[in-house]
Amino acid sequence: MEDYDIFNEMNNIQNRKCIMMFEDDENFIANNILNKDFELIPFRLSYDLSNHSTKYIENTKELFAYYYNDKNSYKNELLRLKKHFVHYRRFPFIVYIPKSIENFETLYKMFIDLNIECVFNKEQFLKKINNDEKLILIDSDDTLRKSDGNISERTKNVITQLKKQKYHIVVCTARPRYHALKVSQEINGDEFLVSSNGAEIYDIQNKTILSNTFIEKKDIYLLIDYAQKHNLRFILTTDNIEYVTKDIRNNNQKLIDLNKYKQQLSNINIKQCMFIDKNQEEIEKAKEYVMNYNSLNIVNEIKEDDFYEEKWFSIGSINSSKGNALKFLADYLNIPIKNTIAIGDDKNDISMLQASGFSVAMENSTIDVKSIADYVILSNNLDGVALFLEKILNSIIE
Repeated sequence: MEDYDIFNEMNNIQNRKCIMMFEDDENFIANNILNKDFELIPFRLSYDLSNHSTKYIENTKELFAYYYNDKNSYKNELLRLKKHFVHYRRFPFIVYIPKSIENFETLYKMFIDLNIECVFNKEQFLKKINNDEKLILIDSDDTLRKSDGNISERTKNVITQLKKQKYHIVVCTARPRYHALKVSQEINGDEFLVSSNGAEIYDIQNKTILSNTFIEKKDIYLLIDYAQKHNLRFILTTDNIEYVTKDIRNNNQKLIDLNKYKQQLSNINIKQCMFIDKNQEEIEKAKEYVMNYNSLNIVNEIKEDDFYEEKWFSIGSINSSKGNALKFLADYLNIPIKNTIAIGDDKNDISMLQASGFSVAMENSTIDVKSIADYVILSNNLDGVALFLEKILNSIIE
């Protein structure tokens, strides 16, 4: 498919105003939705409209409502909903359903399976459907940064221009906050940043942590014991410091006292860990060990085609991911998911690409990343990110 087709389709998705809403407040709908720039699909549980006023029924009678049948099987009801969208050639990007509604869990799953964003609060729903801001999360290493660690002036310039067009450009990296902050400042990025594979979301302007996900302390102690027993280098990421079992390599790292580490870390929360060592065989064994813990998640590991002397993999809480970070920021900024873009190259970016409204993989990405992306751009060393963002900027200006 040609480039212009991709970007026209992306613009169509962004400009589409078809929404779906459960009718629990006819005054809210009448005052904020009807006769506005929205195409509403009323969501109803019954054909009985006796709870609605005559005026409201008159104003909504021409709308093609969807009536949920709770006596139907999940599979058939899902199919009915799909057919409704196809028949009327409308696909809502967002739906309001209150958590108090009967059969909420089933309905929520149905909408999620159809990749429709669910909102549970009417006021937030209104803010999102009226918000034309955009959110772009971009990975750092091998995406924003070239293989030599540099970021091109071309990339920096287009980011500055997009920020003037209501785009939030957020660095989203596996690295700790201190590193993510340097990258964000270098590109003149947004006031927010995502570090430690989504374990922390930070407000730079107000110097405030918006969201944290930690690894349980009991798991931390077991991992340190394992690293010590097998003489592996082990890194633990906190707010802005990394604790290491051996080999300090920068001013933001501190050595763990392996004789008193429980006392040393008793009041410190760990966002992410990493096993990294030259001993590839022991690294593989450590990975197998970690996979036995249901509370832990291997969020990333060295690419198979990388020939670095050291091998590594990163560990986070089972609830920590770049995808969850994207959803959090979109909610925090009241930006609908359809207005989000994710750009990445590695396994830890997959959740972010899957959660976004439009997903972009680098040419230097792993095969599994490319396979789930909506679009593949040139490699990090050929200014792929800059070229992609320039296309977006040009489509806005034109």
